[in-house]
Amino acid sequence: MQSNLPFRRGLVLLASLSMVLSACGRAPTGPALAPLAAAGEPVLNEVYFDAPGTDTGTFIELKGPAGKSLSGYSLAAFDTAGTQYRTITLSGNIPASGYYVLAQDSTVPGRTMIAAGADLNNGSGSLRLLRSGAVVDALAYGSPSAGRGEGSPAPTTGAGKALARVPDGQDTGANSADFKVQAATPGTANGGGTGGGTGKKVLFDLTKAEDAGNADWRIDGAYSDYAGALRGLGYTVASVTGSAITSTNLSGASVLVIPEPQNPFSDSERAAIQAFVQGGGGLFLITDHRTSDRNNNGWDSPEVFNGWDGSTPASVGSTFQKSLDTDTLFGLGASFNSSFSDPVYTATPATSHPILNGVSSAGVYVGTSVDVRAGTALMGAGGKTYLAVNSVGVGRVAMWGDSSTFGDNTYSDGSTGQYNNWPNLSNAALGKNVVRWLAGDL
Repeated sequence: MQSNLPFRRGLVLLASLSMVLSACGRAPTGPALAPLAAAGEPVLNEVYFDAPGTDTGTFIELKGPAGKSLSGYSLAAFDTAGTQYRTITLSGNIPASGYYVLAQDSTVPGRTMIAAGADLNNGSGSLRLLRSGAVVDALAYGSPSAGRGEGSPAPTTGAGKALARVPDGQDTGANSADFKVQAATPGTANGGGTGGGTGKKVLFDLTKAEDAGNADWRIDGAYSDYAGALRGLGYTVASVTGSAITSTNLSGASVLVIPEPQNPFSDSERAAIQAFVQGGGGLFLITDHRTSDRNNNGWDSPEVFNGWDGSTPASVGSTFQKSLDTDTLFGLGASFNSSFSDPVYTATPATSHPILNGVSSAGVYVGTSVDVRAGTALMGAGGKTYLAVNSVGVGRVAMWGDSSTFGDNTYSDGSTGQYNNWPNLSNAALGKNVVRWLAGDL
């Protein structure tokens, strides 16, 4: 932002004159704009305009004061030659989160308004935020022959990535400096901003056969997009490998994610994980339905989390019978009363919580419900809870009932998962918000 008020007023007058000429059929000419977004005005914060394949789920995100009315505001899109090809009239107010998401369609999480015109030109172009015809903020991306942005253009993205201000909301007056290519984050903070990971380590467990059978919950497999989204927020993402979780391999981590484990935890592993949480770590437990035994050893993920149920396998050594014992240690248990016959649910928020910012619903495909012995139920359906959280010691725990929700459903061998009918939530608010809350960033 600039503080030279006479200079800024002159710019605003020039911008207004430019819009008048454009309205008379003459495209704006002259140099790219200097920063125009004044205090209290929204800015163009993120654009996702090039989805893989046929564009769906694209969006334009504004960041501004919560509750601000957008009456009189509009968006003007320009092609690479600087010719305006679209105008979108905005309506409503900026939500309490501070993010206003103009979505192409209903697949975009955290959306505030839907308009097909939110699908901008791929490759190169420009976008301006207007108020009563005057330019409030502007973005040029790629290599337009006539840019309509601020300073030099931001890079283009390529399919599947968004262009976002990093740090979140920053406006130096140069699009090339303010905008970075990252995973899409509609309705939530961009990478490197307040609430970003700032290098904190998120570990995904791979010691309990999380890639057995038709599962592939690896950060280089079906969870690769989830890991990429977290990296886009500034986190360091890695796997815990080997045969056991120890205090040593948890050292320095902020969050441990355990997705659909297939082998039980020993007494020493349980003690290490308990100490990690009580000492301030975040634990994300992702389960699946009963009888989801991927490696045919008699253990499914609800049993691994809650302890041996006394059925199969025929005998279990005493050091493994409790397994993780999450309901006792952390107040959250994967329900033994859910079964493979559970129908498909759409879980919806049951209360208000930072994790639910920008979250309207999430698909649960034959998952398991969560028994909440202590803590807070966040999302549910059909009288059951599917996402719950709790604070333990100085750490935090979250449990979600379906492993498929956070993956891209493409396994590391190139095959496609059976749940690809569900929207991919790895780049949506839910998956990222859980980790951000567990890490103390939300």
